[in-house]
Amino acid sequence: MAKTYLGALNSLLIQAIGLMFMLYYWFLTIINGQFFKKPTAEYKSELALARDHFWNLSKQPFDLHHRFLTLRDGFKFHYVTNAIPDPQTPASKPLVIFVHGFPDSWVVWRYVMGSIWLRETSNLVAVDLPGYGGSDLLKRYSATEVHEKMTEFIISLRELYGIDNPERTGAQQRVIIVAHDWGCVISMRLAADAPQLADRFVLTNGPLISLVQSNIKRLISSSVKMLKLFSHSPLQSRSMVKKALHTMNPVIRQAVASGYVFALQLALPIVRLQGSGGDTALLRAIHKMAHGVNSIPSAKEIAEGVAGCLGPSLRQENTETSDSERYSKDVVKQSYGEKYVSMTNYYRQGTSTGRWKKSLETITGLYSLSDGGEIRRKSSHSGVFDEGPEGSLKAKATIVWGMEDVALNPHLNLDGIADYLSRDSQVVTLPRAGHHTPVEKESRLALQKVVEWAVAGEEGDVGSVAKAVYPGAVVTVTA
Repeated sequence: MAKTYLGALNSLLIQAIGLMFMLYYWFLTIINGQFFKKPTAEYKSELALARDHFWNLSKQPFDLHHRFLTLRDGFKFHYVTNAIPDPQTPASKPLVIFVHGFPDSWVVWRYVMGSIWLRETSNLVAVDLPGYGGSDLLKRYSATEVHEKMTEFIISLRELYGIDNPERTGAQQRVIIVAHDWGCVISMRLAADAPQLADRFVLTNGPLISLVQSNIKRLISSSVKMLKLFSHSPLQSRSMVKKALHTMNPVIRQAVASGYVFALQLALPIVRLQGSGGDTALLRAIHKMAHGVNSIPSAKEIAEGVAGCLGPSLRQENTETSDSERYSKDVVKQSYGEKYVSMTNYYRQGTSTGRWKKSLETITGLYSLSDGGEIRRKSSHSGVFDEGPEGSLKAKATIVWGMEDVALNPHLNLDGIADYLSRDSQVVTLPRAGHHTPVEKESRLALQKVVEWAVAGEEGDVGSVAKAVYPGAVVTVTA
């Protein structure tokens, strides 16, 4: 009975905090005029053009092909690629898989994928996560459902592009996974629990959940000890209160920055309104900021970002790919309010923190990729057989971090990260970049060069590669 009351009280507290933050955000949009500000005719025109350009399956946005990959249970992933695969032919180029975050789609990678060098040397794939863009919806977005689907997709993609073709001669082509935000959260889980999927993960501005939780616990514990010391001797230890508050500063900042997470826990009608209210005012605000604090995006740039989030509509229902595939009816008939709920279910249903129960098919598929060999974590910070802290990455990873990220506190996300990285991993910091590194003009070029470095076989120092196009870029951690 006590547990029931505590659970109800906890749920009520979350709802109250969520409502408080939602009202706060609405107040801000009303004060700056964004909520009631009607989109201009130019914006509406650009939005209609961009939405058809990105989601009409008969078109080739940015010279990319629309494709679908159907899993064993019939679930369809939508993705775009620069190269239509031939599974009968062994891969002659590396495979680069791009995974977006919230509330985006494959479109967020349009700048990085524009690299002529990458297009000539690699097979590029940008996928829509389940419930996003043109990919099918899930009944539930649990850790198991999402990671099972993503793992099967990547294993199938490797087969489709001939990476694991038994008839290959010479060295096997590399697979690189590039991820941002929520795509980063999911990819970090894959790097920890399914490292066989890729040769390197390039991860930008997305939290390693286990590290963040560890840092929060550490800072709270330190602050509590300081306050206890103060309580025992208030006069002699009065400086402890100030030190405790200073210690808790990253936690407080992150709590305020993450207030929207509480707002996403509210009743579904309210969540739908958050996404669709004010002519998608939230999306317009996000993509107005996405280009950086020192950049004023054009109506076209904002419209392109919003169009990428909205996904296909009924207008694209009857469009087809070159091999006559179409979007699932549930995808095109879904209103944006409903699509926004699907996106937020990653927050609501424990995708990032839940247990991943691997299926027999997943275990068998991963085992085949490792040729039956045991995957061990080897870090310069631990013994050969030390698995490291819970959630440690077992695959090579390069973290590219925009230090001006207002959504993710750098102290919570980077302090102690070396203990969670495997050998030959790095952290590259970009001092002027914010959260949207694949979109901001300066940071997207640095990110592109890091991906090119990974594709080219990781020759030379990745810090020098980033610094050549982004003055001030620094490798702060090398594992």
